[in-house]
Amino acid sequence: MNWNQLRYVLTIAEEKSITRAAQRLYLTQPSLSLSLKALEEELGTPLFTRGPDGLEPTYAGSLFCAWAAETDISFGRLNDKLSDIASGRRQLLRLGVSPHRGNLLLPTILSAFYRQFPSCEVHTVELSTTLLRLQLDAKQLDFIVDVPSPDTVTYCNELLLNEPILLAVPRSFLPRIQPQGGALELNALSGEPFILLPPEQMLGGICQKMCEQAGFLPDLRLQCSSVERALSLAAQQLGITFAPLIFAQRQFYGEELCYFHIARVETSRPLALVYPRSSYQSAPLKAMLELFRIQVPKLYGL
Repeated sequence: MNWNQLRYVLTIAEEKSITRAAQRLYLTQPSLSLSLKALEEELGTPLFTRGPDGLEPTYAGSLFCAWAAETDISFGRLNDKLSDIASGRRQLLRLGVSPHRGNLLLPTILSAFYRQFPSCEVHTVELSTTLLRLQLDAKQLDFIVDVPSPDTVTYCNELLLNEPILLAVPRSFLPRIQPQGGALELNALSGEPFILLPPEQMLGGICQKMCEQAGFLPDLRLQCSSVERALSLAAQQLGITFAPLIFAQRQFYGEELCYFHIARVETSRPLALVYPRSSYQSAPLKAMLELFRIQVPKLYGL
C-alpha cells in the first residue's frame, strides 16, 4: 500500500466511477483499475461494489475510506507544521468576510498583521454567508468572519461580538414618525409599511421576533433575500427595514435613510470567527485570529 492508493480510493468513492476518478487523477482507466485490484488483493477483500448509481463502497470499503480520510487530514497537518517550522518560507492565509464587513475590518487588521509577518501572503475572499460557507467546506478558506456555522461538530464558532440591529427609516417617513433622540419605539411603527427578509434567514427571524416582542405583526410591503436589497428599496421610500450596525456605520444611503436604535428591545446578530476544528493553526494564522479578537469589538465601537 502507498500514499497514492489512498488518494485513488477516496477519489473513486467520491466520483462513484473509475472512469471519472481516472480523469480527475490524470490517470488512464486501466492503470487505476489495476491499482485498485492490487490493493483489494493485498487487503483480501473488495472495496467497492456496483450499485444503481455507480460504484458504492462495501463495508470494508467504508472503513478503509474513513481511515484514509483521517490519514489525509493527519498528513495535511504534518505538512502544515513542517511548513511552519521551515524558516523564511512564504505562507498563505485565506480568509473570508462579507464585502461590507471587509471594508470596515480589513485595513486596520491587515496593517497590524503585516507588521508582524511581512513575508506572508493573504488572500481575502469577500462573498455572502452562503458562498463563504461553501468555500470553507471545500477547504478553500482557513477561516471566515461571519455569523456562526450551524455545524458545530466540524467548525469552531468563536464569538467576537453581538452586533446590534437598527431600524433604517426613509427620510420622508420622519414627519409622521417623529422620533425622539436616537431611538424608536418599535410598536409605534405598527401602521407603517415594512421591507423584511424571509423569517428562515437569521436576520429575518431576528426581526420577526423583535416585532412579536413589541406586540404587533409588521405590515409587510416587500420581502427580499438580502440586506442590501432591502436598504435600496427603503431608500426609494417604500418602507422601513432592519439593518445590522455595520450598514449604519458605512452610511448606506445616508441621504435617503436615517438609522435608529430600537428602544427597549435587546436583539442582535452574532458575529464570529469560524474555522475547522481539525486544522493546524500556524503562527501567522494564530496571530491573525488574535487580531480579529482584539480589533473587531474596537472597530465596531462596542
